[in-house]
Amino acid sequence: MEKRINLDKVTRNYRMKKLGKGHNGTCYLTSDGRVYKQYHTQGIDDDITAMLLELQYEGFTFPEQLVIVDGILKGYLKKYEEGQTLDKLNYSKVKLVDFLKALRRFENQLRDFSYETNLDVYDLNLHNLIYTPDKRIVDIDTDPIAPFTYPVGNPHYENSKYLAESLNKIFMEGEFQSARLQQLQRECLVGGFIRPSTFISEAAEQMDKMATIDTIQDYNEGLVLLRK
Repeated sequence: MEKRINLDKVTRNYRMKKLGKGHNGTCYLTSDGRVYKQYHTQGIDDDITAMLLELQYEGFTFPEQLVIVDGILKGYLKKYEEGQTLDKLNYSKVKLVDFLKALRRFENQLRDFSYETNLDVYDLNLHNLIYTPDKRIVDIDTDPIAPFTYPVGNPHYENSKYLAESLNKIFMEGEFQSARLQQLQRECLVGGFIRPSTFISEAAEQMDKMATIDTIQDYNEGLVLLRK
């Protein structure tokens, strides 16, 4: 597969359906079922984007081909993953046990990526993570990945902390009666030493003594029972 596609202009085949718009660009579904991301402005760091072309890790959708128009980087093509972003999940439908399994798998993928590349995945926001129909979690916006610009002893802990900060909005927010949960929360959010799935599992176990926990919505309602 050619890494660079040189065009006179971006044709309609690249923009069959608008998928979403973000800070850097707009994503479209192409005629061959991939994603074309077109940048809003020129001057995007094509060295970083070109670096991402060489990365292939499960759980991440990296650029596969750069789209060049008149010598200028216009955008890129990559794989399309179907699913719902974590901020728009129907929490009453998603079973917590399935989500935890998907989260642990993604945490392992993030660990492998962190150790092997030493790259900073600093935008693991809920709207960048999707839950697929086959119950996986995938990072669909890998633009915000770059070399660390400051001394980091363990990049995995830093990236795990980013993930915890995002998931905190759903699974960890608040002050809890349990000293154990308070400790896990701090170690997730401050140091990244504990995985978010560890906190969620222990919180669900404590909730289960007071209520039936089946879905993410049940878990969210159960958090109230654990807070101060």
